[in-house]
Amino acid sequence: MFIFSYWFSRLVAADPGRKRLKTASKATISVITAVVIMLIVLKAAGSSQITAAILSGVIGLMGILVVNDETTKAKKVTTVLVALSSAVSLGIGSFLSRYGQAENVFLVLLVFLSFYLQKFGIRYFSLSMVAFMSFYFASILHVTFSQLPWLLAGVIVGACCAFIYNFVIFKDRPSNVLRSSMKSFHIQVNLVLDLIIELIQKKQIEPAQIKQYNRNIKKLAEYARVASEELGNTDPHDIWPGVTAEQMRLYVFDTVMLLQTYSPAIRKLSELKAFNHFDIQQVLLKLVESIREAEVLNENPTHSLTDAAQHLQELRQKLSELEPQDERYKDWLYLIRRIETISNHVIDEAYELQQAIVKQEKQPQKEAEEQEDEEDNDEEKGLKPSTKKSIQAVITAVATLIFGSFLSPSHQYWALLAGYLVLLGTETIGSTFVKAVQRSVGTLLGAAVGFIVASYVSPGILEVTLLFICVFMAFYFFPITYSFMSFWITMMLAFMYDMLLGGISESLLLARVLDTVVGVGIGLAVAALVFPKRTRDKITDTSVEYVAALKEFVHTYLHRFTKQYAFANLADKGMELEKKLKQLHVDSDPIIKGFVGRSRLQQFLTVFTAINYYAKHLVASSTRNEAFYKEAEFHGVVKEVEEKVASNFTQLEKALRGERGTYVYTLEDVRQKIEQSLDYFDTSVQSRNLQHLQLLHNIYYVWKINQSVVHLAKDLGAEEISNES
Repeated sequence: MFIFSYWFSRLVAADPGRKRLKTASKATISVITAVVIMLIVLKAAGSSQITAAILSGVIGLMGILVVNDETTKAKKVTTVLVALSSAVSLGIGSFLSRYGQAENVFLVLLVFLSFYLQKFGIRYFSLSMVAFMSFYFASILHVTFSQLPWLLAGVIVGACCAFIYNFVIFKDRPSNVLRSSMKSFHIQVNLVLDLIIELIQKKQIEPAQIKQYNRNIKKLAEYARVASEELGNTDPHDIWPGVTAEQMRLYVFDTVMLLQTYSPAIRKLSELKAFNHFDIQQVLLKLVESIREAEVLNENPTHSLTDAAQHLQELRQKLSELEPQDERYKDWLYLIRRIETISNHVIDEAYELQQAIVKQEKQPQKEAEEQEDEEDNDEEKGLKPSTKKSIQAVITAVATLIFGSFLSPSHQYWALLAGYLVLLGTETIGSTFVKAVQRSVGTLLGAAVGFIVASYVSPGILEVTLLFICVFMAFYFFPITYSFMSFWITMMLAFMYDMLLGGISESLLLARVLDTVVGVGIGLAVAALVFPKRTRDKITDTSVEYVAALKEFVHTYLHRFTKQYAFANLADKGMELEKKLKQLHVDSDPIIKGFVGRSRLQQFLTVFTAINYYAKHLVASSTRNEAFYKEAEFHGVVKEVEEKVASNFTQLEKALRGERGTYVYTLEDVRQKIEQSLDYFDTSVQSRNLQHLQLLHNIYYVWKINQSVVHLAKDLGAEEISNES
């Protein structure tokens, strides 16, 4: 029963915000509606041009998928222009069909424009993409001028269907997306808490349990990123009156931190036999269970946070009863305290949210310090990336047209489409290689399965239903893996060929697979030989961006200790670091999946992951609001730490770029100065003693970050120095 409940919850939470489901559903229904309407119109007019119905479905699909402007108004304009772009492209295609190679020249021009115009905005890319696909459609079906009126009717019907489903029936409702995202987040939180309860109850923790826990934590971090992004689009006050975006982000961040802290702490506690202390085990169980049962965003919660607060107090009481000097406890007391601290943050944030909802009074947002956006005036020398990519695309298009005409003269554009798509959205040789492999494998499997299924299914309602299922599955799984999309698209094409050609042959599908392999192979070769960007260069760029963001993050954190009333929205900055770390992992994926240099890169990523973990602990610091130290002695110490850590970040950026002569500070002299006896800060004043202890606590993870930075820089050739001499 537990396994069924677990997987059901996973399924419910698997699509945060229901974005994939909504997009795939809109696309599929738009295609179905457009095709059905055109078939009815064609039948009523006594026309047999089924190609018009198919084109209508293509435009109905693309009107959903390629319209990605930032505002709804802009999306509406682009949808109308999509119909115009398609109509013009079809008209030119039908005109050029009688002039031989002129058709190929225009197709190559569209390929160039679809990549080059991206630098002017997403709309231009969308229109170029639609124009390319429409011309591609006209070319492979050899559309004549006499067929054009029905095809234009199909374009209008398809665009109207896309418009209606995008902006009337399935119009964007950001508040619903945010609500759904938070629901997915809470479901995943409870799944992880269930696993934590199981770990606490176990006397022996199995490696499989740890792996399962880590997988769920990764899922939770992904859901947290989705929720954080939606908070940038929607004011949570519209859904939960009284709640601010800042409160919600901090709550989400704290919850993820809590669950990431639990795993290593509980594992270590288990190893140290801490759970043999029955009282500690039971209080921890009660604490976790009460946090799981709390209904934070419910206006009338049946389970409040009162129980969680009481159990947290019980845990503190148990800690006070245990002597730190006792050999039985000293090795694991700090772990319990870590759990207690972060649990306190989560309960406090959750309680603030509940109280804000109950009072339903909008809280004033804190105003961050005004920061001027620094414009990057360092333009890349030479050709811009969009120009380089468009040149790559043109060379690929010409080469695939030449090879395609030899391989399969009747379907010479298949290879072109494969080469075009493999270059789309890839920046490096490695990412192009991965996409090429995924597309080839997906096409091969899709062709095989599609051929087998089509041979057993007669053309009719069942095959049409399977075709639409393929459309839905392709775009539902597209954000997850490109291989799945290729698989379902190829199956869809198998059914389409079967219906259009009255049957499908092995030679036709083999030609499809061969053209795909040739197309992606040419695209990969061009990416590797013409303006190549190595995967490691991209990793370097992303790493430098992460270090720059981390530098600003640590500066903001330390700045609060020396400047009164300094506000720091560290939760937002922490989420931004999380996104950049994820991008670093994505950029590294081609090498990680390969063999050359994988081990060294994995170590590199491990250190960055550790740095990110320490940075999140700074957000979870117990000093969140007013952290200003009035004593000048503290100012001097903090300023010295800030300057040297900032210098280390700068030197690491240089080392990452391959510059020589870099150096880093260990900060051991500063750390020893702070961690020595309290006499260093006039121990006769008790308040200073307390501030000294707070300072030690607040910058502990700054040391950890600096140690990791020093390790990375030294590994890249930097010299280690202990002071500024």
